[in-house]
Formats: sequence, C-alpha cells, structure tokens
Amino acid sequence: MNPGVRSKHLAAETLAWPIASLSSFRLGLLQLERMDSGTLHPASSKLADDLSHHLKPLARGGSLEVLTQLREALWFEEVEWVSPRSSQCRVSLHSFLMRQAQARLEFSGPRVCLRISPGLSLAEAVHHWRWTSLSLPGDVLIAAHAAATGQEPPADSVSLGAPELDGFFSETELAQTHLHLGAAIPFERLWTHLMAGIASQDLLPGDLKGTAGFVDTREFLCWLVTAALARLSLGSFLFHLEQGQAQDLGSFLPGLAKRTRPPQVFLGAMSALSQGKDPVSFAEARRLLRTLQGQPPERLQGDPLEVLEQRDPLFEWLGLAPTLPETRLIARSFRYLRTSPADKGFASLFWQYLRIRNLTYRHLVLAPGTGGLDWFSTHFRNISPLRKGMDERTRVCSALEMDSRGARLASLEVRTSPSAHWGDIRNLAREVKAAPFRREEPVARALVLHFIKETHTSRPDKLPNADPRQRAHGCRFGSYFHAREQEVLAIETVLRRHPRLLQVLRGMDVCHLELAVPTWVFVPLLQRVRQASARVAESSGGGLRALGLTLHAGEEFRRLSEGLRHIHEPVEFQLLQRGDRLGHALALGTKPRAWCRDNAVVPQPKEEHLDDLLWELDRVAHDDWLTPRGRARYVKEQATRLGAEIYGGSTALVDLRQARKLRGDAYFLATVGYPFMRSHELAKQWGPPGELAVRYLSDFAVYTRGRQPELVTVHPTDAAMLERTQQFLRSTLAALEITIEANPTSNMLIGEVALEHHPIFSLQPLPGKARKGVSSIAVALGSDDPVTLATSLPDEFAYLYFELLRAGVSRQEAQSWLRRVAEGGMRARFTHQPTGPGPRAP
Repeated sequence: MNPGVRSKHLAAETLAWPIASLSSFRLGLLQLERMDSGTLHPASSKLADDLSHHLKPLARGGSLEVLTQLREALWFEEVEWVSPRSSQCRVSLHSFLMRQAQARLEFSGPRVCLRISPGLSLAEAVHHWRWTSLSLPGDVLIAAHAAATGQEPPADSVSLGAPELDGFFSETELAQTHLHLGAAIPFERLWTHLMAGIASQDLLPGDLKGTAGFVDTREFLCWLVTAALARLSLGSFLFHLEQGQAQDLGSFLPGLAKRTRPPQVFLGAMSALSQGKDPVSFAEARRLLRTLQGQPPERLQGDPLEVLEQRDPLFEWLGLAPTLPETRLIARSFRYLRTSPADKGFASLFWQYLRIRNLTYRHLVLAPGTGGLDWFSTHFRNISPLRKGMDERTRVCSALEMDSRGARLASLEVRTSPSAHWGDIRNLAREVKAAPFRREEPVARALVLHFIKETHTSRPDKLPNADPRQRAHGCRFGSYFHAREQEVLAIETVLRRHPRLLQVLRGMDVCHLELAVPTWVFVPLLQRVRQASARVAESSGGGLRALGLTLHAGEEFRRLSEGLRHIHEPVEFQLLQRGDRLGHALALGTKPRAWCRDNAVVPQPKEEHLDDLLWELDRVAHDDWLTPRGRARYVKEQATRLGAEIYGGSTALVDLRQARKLRGDAYFLATVGYPFMRSHELAKQWGPPGELAVRYLSDFAVYTRGRQPELVTVHPTDAAMLERTQQFLRSTLAALEITIEANPTSNMLIGEVALEHHPIFSLQPLPGKARKGVSSIAVALGSDDPVTLATSLPDEFAYLYFELLRAGVSRQEAQSWLRRVAEGGMRARFTHQPTGPGPRAP
C-alpha cells in the first residue's frame, strides 16, 4: 500500500473509530473531550489509546506523533469550549459526524453526490470515499447530512459518478458478468432484513460464523437482538414525540416497559446496552422483541424489495419512500439529538445501537490489508447467517436494483453453487427469470453455477480433500469430486427435463480458494456439463447455445509462474473455448521484474514447484516461447531433483511431463476408476507415466513428500521467462477471444493490488499505451461480492474512471476507455441472445 493510499485508510479508520469500534461500544461515549491541561479526558484517552494500537500495524512506519495529529485534526476540528478562560473542550458525537458528513456529501435532487471542496477535485473526493466506505456504512453519513441540512435523505447510497458520468451511464449499456448471488445485497437492505426478522427467525449463536469482535457468537447474537429491541424503542419514542405524546426517552421507556413482562427485564436490557456490557440473554431479548413487535405481517405479495420494507416494524410509522425506513430513522435521531442534546438517555441508546450496526458492517466488509482468498472467504461466510430467511428472488431483485442505480443495466449474471437436487436448480433458474424489476427497460438475466474450491468438504478436523487416505475413495479429492458429480447429475437432469431453462442457466464457474483444488479435478465435471448443454442446444434447432465457461484463475498464487500456469491449464486441458472467460487472472498483468524483486524467496509445495517446471518444459517443447539463455539446464536439473524427492527414486522427465498431462485427461481418470480407485493395473497401458499419475493420485507417501514446502529462490532468468510466458498467454487468450473478468475493488482488497496499478490497464491499454508485440485482451467489469467489498457495478466504473483522471488521463480518453470496457462486457455476456456468436459446443 503506497503512502498516499495508506494515509487515506488511516484517516477513514480514525473517523470511524468513535462510532464503529468495540472500544467505543464498551466505553459508551457520547462525546470526545479534552481536559484543561490539554490531555484527553480519561474515557477519550482510552479510546485514543485503543485507536493507536489498532492503527499501529496499518501505519507501516508512521510515527505515533503522525497518528496523534491525524486524530486531533479529525476529532477536534470544531469544538465546544467549556468556558472562555479554559482550554477544556468537547465535541458531541452527533456534531462530529454531521460535520464530517457535510464535508463529504451534498444532495442534488434525488441523488446523494460527493462534495467538491476547495483544493479537492471530484476525482480525489471519490478516492477518499473509497476508503471511508470500507470503514463506515454510507447511509449513516447520508442520514447525518440530512439532519444537518434539515432535509429528508433522498437516497440510501452515494452516486459516485454524478454528475460527471451521467452522460456515460445514460448512453452506455452495462453487463454485470461477475456477481455472487450470496453477496448481491447492499448492507442497508441486509440490515433491514435482519432487524425485521430476528424476532421470528430461529437464529442461534452456533449459526453465526464470526464474533464481530465480541467475546463469542453468543454475545454477538445477544447484542444483535438487543439492537433490534433498541431500534424499535427509539422509533416508538420518536413517533410519540411527533404526536406530542413524549418528552424524553428517560420518561418514555418505563411506559413502554409496561407492555412487557416483567418490565424490569426490558429496562435491564436497555441499561446493559447503554453500558456496553452484560447483555440479557438472546432468548430473553427475543421474547421482549416479539412482545413489543407483535405478530409479523401476513405473507405479503408484490415487489420483493417493497415487501422487505413492509416487513420492517418501522414501516407502519414511516411508510414507503425513496429511502429505507432505517435511513430515515437515523436521520430523525440525528435531528432530535441536535435539538435536544440534554437527552442523554436517547443519545446513549442511539449511539450504542449504531455501534452494533457499524460493527456488523465491519464484520461483513473485508478490511484493507487482509489480503488472500482465505481471509476473504471468512468474511463471505459471515453473510449467510444474517440473511437467513431471505429468498433468492429478493436477492436477484436487489442485484437488479443495485447495479442499475443511475446506469443502464442491460445484462445481469448471478452466481451461486448448485444443489445436488435438480428441483432446486430448476426453481432457482425460474426465480432468476421471474424476479420483477422496477424499471421499464428489460434486463437479460442468467444463472451461472459455480463449483467451490475448498480445503475441507466437512469439518476442518477431518482429512483435507487432497489427502488420498479417504476410506471410500483411496485417492486425492475423491470425496470432493464425488460430491461435485452429484451436482453435475442434477444439472444434467434439469437440462434434460426442462431444456428451455438453458435460456437462463447459462454458465459454469470454478471459484473460491484457488490453491485448494487443482484444475485437473474439474476437467471431467465441466466437460460433462458442457456436453449435456450442447445436446440440449443442438436439439433446440439453433435457438439456444451451450453453456459458457468461466474459471477463477491466476488470482492467488505463491509464485508468479504458478499463477500463469493456472491461467493456461484450462486451455491446455481443452476446457476453454472461443467466447469463454477467466476470472481475475491477475498474474497475467503482474510485472515480472517487480514481482521477482519483491519475492526473492517464496515457500511453495514441492509438487507445485515441480508442476510449474514440467509445464514450462512442455511449453518450450511446443515452441510456445524461447527459453532464456542458461535456463534450460537449470529447469531440467530442478525438475529431476524434485521428481526423485517426491516419487522416491529417479524418474525420467518425459514420464513426469506425461504423467502431469494424464491428470487432466478425463478418459484416463475414468479408465483408472477415479474417484473410486482400488486397482492400479488399469494404468499400466499408459506405461511409466500412467503408473506415476496413479501414484500421485493414491500414494500417501507421494502426497506427503509433495506437499512439503521448500523455499524457492528467484533464478536470474525468471523475469525474462515470465515476460515471455505472459506474452504467449496473452496472444493465446486473444486468439481464443477469451475475456478477463476484472473486479478492481476485489483485487485491491484480496490481492492487495492498488487501483492505480491494476492489471486491467495493462490488459486493455489506454490509447498510445499499448506495448509493441503484446496482445490486448478483452476485459469485462464486475463487482464480485458487493456487500463484502462495499461496491456495485456502477461504482466500479466510477472508481476506474476517476483513477484515470488522477493519473492525468483526459476526460475524453478516460470515458472512451470505459466505453471499450463496457462493450467488452456486453460482447462477453452469457445471457441468452437469440442470435449472434457464443461459446461453441464441444
């Protein structure tokens, strides 16, 4: 992370800390205060100390003095002096946040835009907002700005491109090609769903996948239910205040408590929340909530997003509007705090409620600096318990609404893992097709099913998927492969029984932990699915196309050569066809010399290092590139050594090379009985390569030796070899018309790729920036996981555009480049097109 980006991240965390940290929740602060001596008040000092400890690993060399000055500038920019003769000062949290909101936002008709201030361009404002939105939900700042300006909030989200990109978004059709359905809902709707349903849903502590910083999942759930109780109490008080039937929260709560039995439990729950400790049990809090909330509404009909709002207990008071009841509740709370600062009881309950909400946001959103797919998968898993009870149609509607905010969404693809029951896949495809859309212009929809790469299929204390000691299978990935076979059978069945669903079921994907499962495991599975879809397409008389294929590859790798091999293997094993796509493929745009400089020594399993070398030998043998001078001997020596160490004796390089290719041969795997391997005799017809391949699959000693890591040192010829490899891959993919799915925010957070250095600018160069002899590759933009990454498709276009402006590119050139990327997405989309080219049937 470069120093400029790091400072913005530190500023965003400092801004959020008083209202979005566990420290602030435990302290229950209502204001930030400095003593007459110039030191901080004890509670503010404790908050500041905790912030310093939090920022220390993020500062990466920044001094404590720098962090202190940053905190002072943000926290005490405008203060209330206790007396003219005293240096003691304070700032209430509502004043603090409203001031920060006014500095960042402005309302323009029905939209919320970023504010341009003297010395700060819109491009810089967008850059700052990127980091703010990863630390704090945007709707909180929108509500604070509404209260500060005496307006109603016009929207729940910020229109990043407005007004500069209005013309682009109104004229350009966009295709969402990379969106995971499980995360296709913005936080404000997810929170509304949780608060509306937590009283009736049987959510248990064991269902939660993380603690959000609390002691355990039980405490987290207790506070979530208590937050719903406080939200209802705050809303009820403000409603009665508007009716002239309440004066302050302290006198109002005892009357509300009388509606519960016993009243003291309700009051105890509110007191515990104000203090940030010792919550009542989630069972008691849920019982109180059910009593106050009453019976949930009957099964509602209509637009799923409107139904979601109508289920909110606040709806009866606030009704339908351009913004959610939640946003309006927060705005009204800020407004009340501004006019009634003496109501400390309200302030305490409100800020503690908001802190639980903000901590939940940070529980879901991937924090900068936590790169790696394993960390990302942890955050992604956090979503599912909180969206419990939300059906697929609601999520599809949410995706449609989110990706069409201020933009012309023409094509939407949503991804999810397939069920092993064909009826579930049929129903899901129908939901994707039938989900209503509020706008007149139709949007083509597609369902893409993905196989999820996992290290363990069952509990982590069981054998990993790669371990060949699996009792029923006796080979690597046997049980994992067998489970995916059941999903393939379900897909084949639904296509056979409902062939017209091929209009909606349009693609297959492989995703998640890239390093957990090798490419060869999926070759027979994907070939079967594609062949089944090709038969259906052929019988349709030309009205349908076979399924498209996209694989996450080259996103996470230990060595750059490993990432490049993963990108090529789908081509090498004849999976990718003309018009298919690859997800991320960051290795393709990573600069080899810089990578070699920064990764001089890297640990890698021996068998993966061997596969890199064998793949390189194959490519050189096929004249795909010329090996740099002095490299051939080194590669052969290393491969020979590794082969002997892994397989326990001398092995010929030609046999090792052929054995590696046999793993990616569906016919070979079927012949030897994979995934149920009991005899090695059938492999003998392939000679020594077949025997080596079977030993790789089933020999535990080979597995153990192969997984042993070794420190691989960069060779002087590595950079030149990697550059030639990239050129070969780019020309190969360009010839196949393969499109790369780019997800800049995802790559920034997971791959720690700075936006200004994103490979997308290398794969699809700006005018005059193309390198001679290096092929350009079509790129399609996607948002990947919106709630985890705090983004959307229009946001991704806006972030790229303003990053180009920050780099000195003209507005005309930047928008022209954006249009080229948008056109690449439209050409590469898998959504049903009655005419036109598509992936060829095998």
